[in-house]
Amino acid sequence: MVLKVLMLIFILLVFITAWYLIRSKNKGQFIIFTFIGNRKVNTLFSVTSLVLVLTGIVGIIILFTLPKIFNFITLIIAAMAISIFSFTFMNLNE
Repeated sequence: MVLKVLMLIFILLVFITAWYLIRSKNKGQFIIFTFIGNRKVNTLFSVTSLVLVLTGIVGIIILFTLPKIFNFITLIIAAMAISIFSFTFMNLNE
């Protein structure tokens, strides 16, 4: 039961991160960076937020239908998506 609650919190954080990326893309500002008109960064934000939303949906399905061990799939996909986003964003802003 504790695992389900923790995974729900994690999935909620995944959805919040996706929402924040979409909001930042629409505003053209992410934390301290402004990227109005930069198509590469806009695409990066769109793809990352889509991957995070899909990860959250798959995570909810896994949480309530499959055994506990499969929750690692959600954790790994979300961690990889955020890591790839971070490295790509860093390279685009050099």
